[in-house]
Amino acid sequence: MPDSHVGGDPAIITFLATAHIGGDLTLLPRLFTLIRQQRQQAEGPVVLLDLGDTCAADAWVCRATLGRAPLLVLDSMGYDAAIIGGPEAAPIPPASLRLLVDQMLMPIIIWNRPRPLTKGGVTFTIAPGQPQAAPAPPVLVVDRASPMPPPPGDAPILGDVPQGCLARLDVAWPQWEVLSARLLAVDDQTPPDPTIAAVVALIEHEARQFAQLEGDDHEPE
Repeated sequence: MPDSHVGGDPAIITFLATAHIGGDLTLLPRLFTLIRQQRQQAEGPVVLLDLGDTCAADAWVCRATLGRAPLLVLDSMGYDAAIIGGPEAAPIPPASLRLLVDQMLMPIIIWNRPRPLTKGGVTFTIAPGQPQAAPAPPVLVVDRASPMPPPPGDAPILGDVPQGCLARLDVAWPQWEVLSARLLAVDDQTPPDPTIAAVVALIEHEARQFAQLEGDDHEPE
């Protein structure tokens, strides 16, 4: 999905972030409606990130797809990257991760491993956790032990984002400091996006087939 910024150097970069999806794919169609609204309101490039805990050990759709299902939906939603391997309790097995990477456009960022990302002509480094080597600036730190949102004027840090919420961080460029930050909650009045709802239905259908093949009869009714 294109950003509102066209040509030249942007003055503002907007970061949108989610976390703690926990395998609940029913959250995502309404969440995407909120994401679309925030993208339309942004003045420059928009970077959409998931900070982790996309799956949960007790989520049948995660067991059936070995952690892939939520990330496949995020990819269809146009996420720019997803972080895995942090403090979550349901890591993705290596073989499933390799298969996932081959299926998606969205890059996967491993916890504690910085990775550069370019959006709207601006290149920065996403640094989740505590990397052993200092990443090249400018750096967007992901520290899920930090409170969210950070105060204006600070260097940009993405802290933890509760389930069902969207963090918005507007960052001045090239000063690389926080202009504004807030948490936005998806409420029951937010209409679900029909395209993402269809994607979720398709992925859940395929997950049921995988679950049946593996003899998993714990899918909720």
